[in-house]
Amino acid sequence: MSPYSFTTPRTAHFYSLGEPGPAIAHLWVCLHGHDQAVADLAAQLVNLDTPERLLVLPEALSRRADPATSDRPTDALGVWFAPHSVDADLADLTTYLDGLTDHIRARCPAGTPVTVLGYGHGAAAAVGWLAENHLVFERLILYAAVFPPEIDRRTLFAALPQRPIVVVSTTTAFTPEVEGAELVRELLDAGQTARLSYADAGLLTLAALGAGGEARSSRLH
Repeated sequence: MSPYSFTTPRTAHFYSLGEPGPAIAHLWVCLHGHDQAVADLAAQLVNLDTPERLLVLPEALSRRADPATSDRPTDALGVWFAPHSVDADLADLTTYLDGLTDHIRARCPAGTPVTVLGYGHGAAAAVGWLAENHLVFERLILYAAVFPPEIDRRTLFAALPQRPIVVVSTTTAFTPEVEGAELVRELLDAGQTARLSYADAGLLTLAALGAGGEARSSRLH
């Protein structure tokens, strides 16, 4: 049996906290973790849900029903990377996220700053996407980041545009705090500007995500 590949359009799902419009001063694109429901990530981000901030939560192209809550579409479990398919998955998610952010930004004020947050495997998805350098973004946040072993993350770090990067660690999530420190070191070695922050389990805040200054800047719009 010989394996082949074929590229075809897909129907993607995404959710949002807030609606695009003239009042939006900040756009966040938030990528969920491995086998995580978008609703689970959204529940952690409710502190960031304000009238001037739009949070867009794309669902990974690969998804399955959660047997415990199969009647709720927002509880589908999404997966960014399939085994032995990382390169193709990176290409697919880049096309998907480029198209989605272009669609959303067209409905927000011109020049609205964009923050990208990646959680768990969503951090690897964010880095792989932004390394393609299509989206002009203001800040990248890697929360409890997990990179599949097939990904050469050092190469992707070097390909990222020069933007501030915040690595957020927590002892109750996927990776221990020491892994956050190692990730920062690799980013610095790649010539990036990166720093480490810490977050408790539960609801996330701008301060824990290293974006405390955004609250002040939003009042200027």
